[in-house]
Amino acid sequence: MTLSGLQELLFLMAVASAEIRQELYSVARGYRLTNPPMSTVGYKPTKWSAMWCLNHCLALSCASSSFSQTEGICELHSVKLYDGDSTFMQSNDWVYMEPRSDVLSWDGWTVVFRGQSETGTSIYSAWLDNNLYHDHPLLPPRLKPGCFSPNTSRPCDDHFRSKIVSTWETAGVQLVKVLLIKNNQVRGEIIFNGIGTNKMSWFSPTRVINSTWTDLTTSTFNKFSIKGHIKTRRFLISHAYKSCKRDTIWMVVIDVNDGRRPCSWDNAANTPKLLYTTNSEKTAIGTLTDFEYGDVMTILVKLGN
Repeated sequence: MTLSGLQELLFLMAVASAEIRQELYSVARGYRLTNPPMSTVGYKPTKWSAMWCLNHCLALSCASSSFSQTEGICELHSVKLYDGDSTFMQSNDWVYMEPRSDVLSWDGWTVVFRGQSETGTSIYSAWLDNNLYHDHPLLPPRLKPGCFSPNTSRPCDDHFRSKIVSTWETAGVQLVKVLLIKNNQVRGEIIFNGIGTNKMSWFSPTRVINSTWTDLTTSTFNKFSIKGHIKTRRFLISHAYKSCKRDTIWMVVIDVNDGRRPCSWDNAANTPKLLYTTNSEKTAIGTLTDFEYGDVMTILVKLGN
């Protein structure tokens, strides 16, 4: 047997093990990346062809591959399904594969939570649920690809949560960043010192390092916490309550519709809603002229020792 033949045999033996397959790659059946591939390879369609496609990807250190089960076409890509600049189609003929990774990262930050507006499910409950996670390994099929992406125009109907949230105190969290995104644009940002915190305590005025709201390090607060105030108001940063229209806040997650909504501004029909001021400082609610509803709230971290 030639060396090449022996290598092929060893690879086939390896991919025959479910445990080894899980260590090597993640699969999303029914998806094909439509970005121009970095290269295309043809195989005779067999039950092993998708594995050869993945093996080719691993050998070339590509980011992902798409494989046609009927035509044997293997497309190798430099982007992943959930990247902001990727495009894709849905087709039962295609299988999307990528070398396994454990975390989702954007621009050098690790994404630990992506809260989607108007899903009908609580952002706060998802944040607290230590049994809920979509990484370790990162498996895009468990949610729609849009739920992994900074591209807010992509369909997503649930919240992404990392296992890091459940292991926060031992994960080595150094910095935490909150982004409020609408139409693919960051509309609000806060960076916190995360050293020595747990999954609740980092969201605190004493830990703010920088923000697009210029007065966040100098103001006073009546509420600044993830738990917030009553079930409808989570991730709340508020300066003062002065009878609804004169309530002065920076941001809030209007989380659930539980019948206890004392003001018109948190009387949202479709929850959760991500409400924040578009001004650079705290603002009175008024008629919501200086506020908008965002698409996504993302929480990212920098990890270290």
